[in-house]
Amino acid sequence: MDSFEIDRQTINDLGIFTEDGNALSVFSIFNRVKTIGGKNQLTQLMQTPSPDIKVLTSRRNCAKYFYDNPITFDIEEKDLDFIEHYLSFGAKILSANYIDASLTNLRYKFYSDNNYYIINKGINDTFILLRIVWGIYNELSGKKCPVHINSLLKILEDLFKKKPFEKIVLLSPDKNLNYLQVAYYDKLLRKEELHTLKDLINIVYELDVYIAVAKAAQVHGFCFPEYCADKRAYVGITGLYHPGIKNAVKNDLIIEENKNLVFLTGANMAGKSSYLKALGLAVYLAHIGFPVPATSMQTSVFNGLITTINLSDNISNGYSHYYSEIKRVKETALKIVERSNLFIIFDELFRGTNVKDAYDASLATINALSAIKNSIFLISTHIVEIAPAIKHLPNISFKYFITRIDNGKPVFEYKMRDGVSSETLGFFIFRNEGILEILEKAKT
Repeated sequence: MDSFEIDRQTINDLGIFTEDGNALSVFSIFNRVKTIGGKNQLTQLMQTPSPDIKVLTSRRNCAKYFYDNPITFDIEEKDLDFIEHYLSFGAKILSANYIDASLTNLRYKFYSDNNYYIINKGINDTFILLRIVWGIYNELSGKKCPVHINSLLKILEDLFKKKPFEKIVLLSPDKNLNYLQVAYYDKLLRKEELHTLKDLINIVYELDVYIAVAKAAQVHGFCFPEYCADKRAYVGITGLYHPGIKNAVKNDLIIEENKNLVFLTGANMAGKSSYLKALGLAVYLAHIGFPVPATSMQTSVFNGLITTINLSDNISNGYSHYYSEIKRVKETALKIVERSNLFIIFDELFRGTNVKDAYDASLATINALSAIKNSIFLISTHIVEIAPAIKHLPNISFKYFITRIDNGKPVFEYKMRDGVSSETLGFFIFRNEGILEILEKAKT
């Protein structure tokens, strides 16, 4: 199976490309690229999670190399844009014939010729790019680079072995080209070696992405995931946090095949939803080969990630919140039938209906999911009364977030523990806001 199951709901839940409340998008965290082409490649990578451990390991290793071995990348976005414009420029390629070249040069001296300006500047900017890439090539050559980086270096080696390019990188940067040289290099760059230069530019964009991802990992303190080829349905994380939360409290979690269903409880605002988003995000980032917001992470490779965290009413279809939940659970069930080894998160399952229906539907769903051993399930709920009815299930683990009352005020520690929450703070918070006293004043 070569595709990774992920849908728009999950992408939106995790805030991959859109801002989530006051938090920046995940894309913006990694968007430290210097080129538009690099930004496009970053977008493509973040849109294509993979279930292929070789693909993920390769991506991870490339970014980690530049994390461990930072290099200078002095490439300007505007320069790359102009070079691409020049290489695809529709003007006729200049003739290297002495007479034709002389006439072109005279014409440019006496008349404003935008075409000649674009060609001349395009050649000079391409030379600058070639010298920069030559420097990067020399810096990386002979070092113990990842396999994929070595394959890119081999392409660059073949390019710089060509006599014209070998000559270009040795030219003095201050040397002005005469009209014959302009004509010669225009033909070389826009015709004879056009495909070679496009390959070089794509390599620049790819290096731009890996260097940017490495920089993001350094700035945010992310770790690089380790992939477990010999384990099924396994995730082990230490120091997990959500990068969108300032001074976030870190938590640890281990999920194994024999305990593949996690039942998560806790009071309102205790941190359940933020934690599930952080966990879903870590699994997602690991499956694009990117660093994750944690101290360490080991994971098996899954075939898909499905989350239901910020599900809204589907007013356009006339769906209530509860029916939207029912539809979402059905969609997820069909995906489970289609493929195994999924990572699935349900936050506050069936909160859109009354307590009795939510209890019955949640209990039935959990019992059914517990019989599926080849995927991982995390289910959070306020309905702690379900716990006694499912404690006999052999593959379930119970987790909860701690809260306490200090001096009449709720204190949220945002730390996860084994067990089931016993705190019910909903009415306490309601009463603490003085709503009843305000309404009392409204009596006539």
